[in-house]
Amino acid sequence: MPTSPSLSRLTLVGVVTFLLAAWPAHSQTAAPKPPAPPLRTAGSTPRQQPCWQQVGISKSLIEQRRSIEQSTRAQVESVCADSSLTPQQKHQRIKELRQQARQQIDAIITPQQQEELKACNAQRATNRPSPPPHHGTGGLGPCGEMSANPTPALTEGNHASGAPASRQP
Repeated sequence: MPTSPSLSRLTLVGVVTFLLAAWPAHSQTAAPKPPAPPLRTAGSTPRQQPCWQQVGISKSLIEQRRSIEQSTRAQVESVCADSSLTPQQKHQRIKELRQQARQQIDAIITPQQQEELKACNAQRATNRPSPPPHHGTGGLGPCGEMSANPTPALTEGNHASGAPASRQP
């Protein structure tokens, strides 16, 4: 059966149109885009180097420290959930867990680096607006019980040393 010239021309125009429409999309996905510049608002300063990097601590060591802290928090929660322990036993076990965490962290980050990190974070905290008030446990122990001598929670920048934690930007 012979094809009419208008039908083959219409088919050819359709194929060419399809290829031209698909070609820019393919070329855009093949070439990587350059990274976008950091977002800044009018009058803002460029992002600072993280304190841990500034004091010479590697990212892998910071990640190890965070892993130790997360593991310790999970272990503290487990102790709190253990109904076979008395409050005094829970307190003692939590104290031991935090001492172990402190020793592990001290083994990977020198005390001097920790002090420099704490100082850098404290200095940056004074340059940031205050966060909204925290309505936390307010005098409750790590398991939520009333404590005459509350032990601060193990958080980033606060490793059972009693020093307030500060967040890195």
